[in-house]
Amino acid sequence: MSVAETIAELLGEDRVGTGEDTKRFARDWSTRFQLEARRGEPVELPDCVVTPRSADEVAALLAWAHEERTPLIPFGGGSGVVEAIAASGVVVVSLSALNGVLDVDGKSRLVKVQAGKNGSELDSELRAQGWRLGHEPQSVSISTVGGWIATRATGQLSARFGGIEDLLVALEAILPGGVRIRSKTVPRRATGPDVGALMIGSEGTLGIVTEATLRIVPAGDERVDRCIRFDHMSEGVAACRAVAQSEVRPTVVRLYDTQDSEILLQNHPAEERGPLMLLSVEGERAADRAAGAMELAGGRPGNDDLVAHWWAHRNDAVDAFRELMAGRGVLGPHALVDTIEVAGTWTTLRDLYHGMRTALEPHADIVGCHLSHVYPDGGALYFTLASACADEEDAAVRYDQWWDAAMNACLRAHGSISHHHGIGRLRARRLPDELGEAFGVLVAIKTAIDPHRIMNPGALGL
Repeated sequence: MSVAETIAELLGEDRVGTGEDTKRFARDWSTRFQLEARRGEPVELPDCVVTPRSADEVAALLAWAHEERTPLIPFGGGSGVVEAIAASGVVVVSLSALNGVLDVDGKSRLVKVQAGKNGSELDSELRAQGWRLGHEPQSVSISTVGGWIATRATGQLSARFGGIEDLLVALEAILPGGVRIRSKTVPRRATGPDVGALMIGSEGTLGIVTEATLRIVPAGDERVDRCIRFDHMSEGVAACRAVAQSEVRPTVVRLYDTQDSEILLQNHPAEERGPLMLLSVEGERAADRAAGAMELAGGRPGNDDLVAHWWAHRNDAVDAFRELMAGRGVLGPHALVDTIEVAGTWTTLRDLYHGMRTALEPHADIVGCHLSHVYPDGGALYFTLASACADEEDAAVRYDQWWDAAMNACLRAHGSISHHHGIGRLRARRLPDELGEAFGVLVAIKTAIDPHRIMNPGALGL
């Protein structure tokens, strides 16, 4: 009896899919997989795709898989970009049927939601009731709550709302063997190490998140937008630090270098190129706080309408990436595009920026960077790379050159090799360099929870 037939007997035939219908579950959105698709390479399909409809069914599946030593990969929206999915010879567990909003607690400002809930759908349902989550990654329309937790995601509004770890109050997860863990929903706990927190950033290597309780806020805040121009990137970085360490509490702070401003302003030919900051402030006294941010930042006033344009089009890059990597854009039939996000303190950020730019420029036609997320102690640098390659072999070689150069430069500058995209298989060999001896602790945790290595084998290098 095949794996698919066995699972069908366990959960029901309507829970199991096979054949070409499973193709969309075989890969994520990583550039390497886009290159393979463009070359027409065959997609290695999973043994089957299972769509459980309850946490109990997930538990039954993981109990069986543990006993039979059958590898599994949890699948949310498939929007990852670091090769976190390698579906050949495994069972993919789609969380798409676990998509309910279970409770909205207005008194405590919490929402309880199942892990397969799509981000845009959750936002729409909350806003209809007067609430807002504030977690809005660029992939919000194609990603899920469980995926956010599994990848330790953060959204474009993190200056105000933080990352998913700041919004997450409690979760339910199923571990290999069918063990169910559930966090208690309270504002804070001093009850020993938080076992549930191990699921944040685990990329499906320890178990499957089935439910989450998240913090929400009232929707409908007033928003004030400001654009600020700078002569030099260093002035803009100093401005970001001043705002991040102030009481302004902005919702958005984004600083673009000259090269990245070319990308940002491609539909605004009359606009001056050069370093610029996009700033949004929401809530009480938004106008006063925005004025305070302008005073702290210095620089020159820019076109505030650019900020509103960014809000309206901030997620267009998802479709633009798809078109370019399909060979249908301005970079030609052998286009290569990717993004690499890293993080550092304000003390190390200058060396991180210049070190990575110097390392990447010999290998890419375009190297743009913006400071995409800010904190009192540092920020995230988001590099966008693009090349019009000579042929598919050139694209494949450059892709590896980009990542080798970027990771080496980041580690030399004492930055973190990932801010919010995660590790997957793309960065896996560099994770021991990032974590040092702590990587051995991670391996020990994996061994204790998943001794048969059935959960997304290979992700995180585990």
